[in-house]
Amino acid sequence: MKYAFTDRTRHVLARARDEANGLGHDYVGTEHILLGLLREGEGVAGQLLKKVRGGAGAIRARVEGAVRRGASTRAWGDLPYTSRAKKVLEYAMAEARALGHAHVGTEHLLLGLLREEKGVAAVVLMQSGFQLDATRDAVGRVLRGEVAGLADVVGDAVVEAEPVWFLEIDAGDGRPIYEQIIAGIEEAVATGRLVAGERLPSVRDLAGELGVAPGTVARAYSALEQRGVLVTEGARGTHVADVTPAAREEEMTAALEALLRPVAVAAYHMGATAQRVVEVLERVMRGILSDANGEGRGAA
Repeated sequence: MKYAFTDRTRHVLARARDEANGLGHDYVGTEHILLGLLREGEGVAGQLLKKVRGGAGAIRARVEGAVRRGASTRAWGDLPYTSRAKKVLEYAMAEARALGHAHVGTEHLLLGLLREEKGVAAVVLMQSGFQLDATRDAVGRVLRGEVAGLADVVGDAVVEAEPVWFLEIDAGDGRPIYEQIIAGIEEAVATGRLVAGERLPSVRDLAGELGVAPGTVARAYSALEQRGVLVTEGARGTHVADVTPAAREEEMTAALEALLRPVAVAAYHMGATAQRVVEVLERVMRGILSDANGEGRGAA
């Protein structure tokens, strides 16, 4: 049986090359194919990916957090596939054959990415809650018209996501470790690397990863819960709060003054003017808001 890629699948692979070039990579890997699927956003695969908590933006953030930007100047479109990416295409054809299809659609690509389980894409998909067997079953049911819509099968296809590791401690940082944990999580939430509802590692797991006492992590989590950034709910564990309570104007002003006063004092001793401090603060805020809105990530 010969297999033809659908127009949508060809579009995904073209977008994968664009993503690779945008990241400065001189190859097309599984991560780029996944980003291509996110950019396409249609078909069975696109609709399933949109159902992940945090949406496509959460998956993109995980991919970009897992790979480093390169400095390739290779010509656009002239990029080889990695051995894992080639395997994904082979697996996609195998999935199409198993379903009795003579074409390779985006749903087959998604299943191919999951089958190449050591690729970056599979790791990210599994972190996002996808499991191969459940996703294969959901795809088959949708294609057979056995359910009214994709929303009916997402519960089977996308399970509770595993905690996503993202935090690092700087031994040269003068701040206490619990304060670094607080700052790291707050920045991750502000920039969209952590989204509402996303589960964090348990106190014990995070302490083990960082090599610190569990009490240090518990102190940081407690402070973040008091600020409305995190919530701990039984079996769901500790996760990012769905809604951060809005502070009253006077409370916000007092909190900002407390945060910025040490900065202003340090700036004074550096010889910086008030105008200079304001300019730098505005630049930092623009960067945070840009990250939170997904700008500068190579998104279409």
